[in-house]
Amino acid sequence: MGQDQTKQQIEKGLQLYQSNQTEKALQVWMKVLEKSSDLMGRFRVLGCLVTAHSEMGRYKEMLKDYEKALFFPCKAAELVNDYGKGWSLKYRAMSQYHMAVAYRLLGHLGSAMECCEESMKIALQHGDRPLQALCLLCFADIHRSRGDLETAFPRYDSAMSIMTEIGNRLGQVQALLGVAKCWVARKTLDKALDVIERAQDLAEEVGNKLSQLKLHCLSESIYRSKGLQRELRAHVVRFHECVEETELYCGLCGESIGEKNSRLQALPCSHIFHLRCLQNNGTRSCPNCRRSSMKPGFV
Repeated sequence: MGQDQTKQQIEKGLQLYQSNQTEKALQVWMKVLEKSSDLMGRFRVLGCLVTAHSEMGRYKEMLKDYEKALFFPCKAAELVNDYGKGWSLKYRAMSQYHMAVAYRLLGHLGSAMECCEESMKIALQHGDRPLQALCLLCFADIHRSRGDLETAFPRYDSAMSIMTEIGNRLGQVQALLGVAKCWVARKTLDKALDVIERAQDLAEEVGNKLSQLKLHCLSESIYRSKGLQRELRAHVVRFHECVEETELYCGLCGESIGEKNSRLQALPCSHIFHLRCLQNNGTRSCPNCRRSSMKPGFV
């Protein structure tokens, strides 16, 4: 496969990926990676594959399907090792970071720390400030998961500083959410609520409904423990409004998605369900839109 054909196939894959035909896009890109003689084209298509797998892993992490959140960045790392050894440190760093996040969420904190350290090493070598901020955030989350709050707090502060410097407001929300969880762990609930309020303002500015959902969920648990019913009801209402607005609920059992670790499955029509609900459903069409094909989607 020559340079022109390589370029055409890469663009074809991008069009498929942008139209949510993810599995077809990955098939096109893999064919290019295996058959192209164009070195720069192979480098570019490897970037497409690693980025796509990393994005899918991050999407699954946000929806709390932690097994798939780990699968996709592991696949990205495998691609880097098989096809890009020696000339794709950027992609290796990206995949290692996403693996670190997934390992932490699954409770494998030693593996999470190893992956994050490797990603941070590459980020420091290349002066990659955005990735450094993400790694600091991941380090903080790992220390918080271990109960080492004294180490977690300064890591969150460092991540927040870089996120502010580079203008990553969603990253700032994530850092503040971690700080709030640290205050909750210390049972300093008023400080946690102050931090959540700051994070909520930022989440609303960027219009990130999933972050708002997580913040309302944390606020709900705090107000429930404080016995403040009026505030509790307000956050319960906002939580369910966010679920409705984002359609983050299973169309079969009605439970919200993104509250706890669950195995999920997207259908080609993009509707998402709990995998167990689809397996028990027995129908050949999507329960939401009634399309006939039940072949699972890739994300």
